[in-house]
Amino acid sequence: MDKSRSHGATPAPSTEVSREIAASPTTLWSIVTDQARFSAWMEGDIAFEPRPDSPFRAEFPNHHIVIGGEIRSVDPDARRLELTWGIESGPQADDYPAGSSLVEIRVRPEGTGSRVYLRHTGLPSKEAARQQEGGWRFQLSRLDLVANRIDLGAGLERTLPRWVAAWNATDPEERIGILGRICDRNVEFRDDWTAIRGVDPLNAHIGNCHRYMPGYSLEHTGDIRICRGEALAGWRATGPGGKPMEGLNHIRAEPDGTIRRVTGFRTT
Repeated sequence: MDKSRSHGATPAPSTEVSREIAASPTTLWSIVTDQARFSAWMEGDIAFEPRPDSPFRAEFPNHHIVIGGEIRSVDPDARRLELTWGIESGPQADDYPAGSSLVEIRVRPEGTGSRVYLRHTGLPSKEAARQQEGGWRFQLSRLDLVANRIDLGAGLERTLPRWVAAWNATDPEERIGILGRICDRNVEFRDDWTAIRGVDPLNAHIGNCHRYMPGYSLEHTGDIRICRGEALAGWRATGPGGKPMEGLNHIRAEPDGTIRRVTGFRTT
């Protein structure tokens, strides 16, 4: 019996959660409607097609559980997805069978990012609702991580090469033009030599670096690591002084790659 469609005097237990997500609505919608991205989000093997009546199946081998159901509705304009949900095999399969509850996911723009609303109805008990609330809060936190990595990764691909170009530019007008396009106007920069805020002070600081360390140039090294709006990027400065200087930049940025804060660590 599909409990999500049952009617009775006492509504079945349910839970609702929401979370602000540091990513665009477009990115979030692509995650919840693409089986590869959905699988990466939930760290499982998930199969479905984004159309009504498509079977939905999610295998989680590490937890010895399989979720089964079907896609109920897909509304791209409203960014709203409904699917039935229950345990096909694993603990509590008898009490909470495949397709016996209904999950609704809605994506809305909010601020510079989004908010995701999730409603899970038709649950078998209050205890199940409590467990699902905790589980969905965890999964929305994971969704924030995965979606932000997608958007911020693309954003930093745009801004970090320009950040390096600004540091290598000797002309102050060229530098301020670059910095103004990629940084928040109150950008913060900190390293062993300075702690400043604002595009103009940063421009002046870079100019002083060229004045007192002529001939040096900067490059990024290695892969960029991203976690919830923050990134680590290796850097190397080479010049006539002999051995290159190397280190890490800890970067705080908006999902579109706009740089808000950089803290530079020297490792050599």
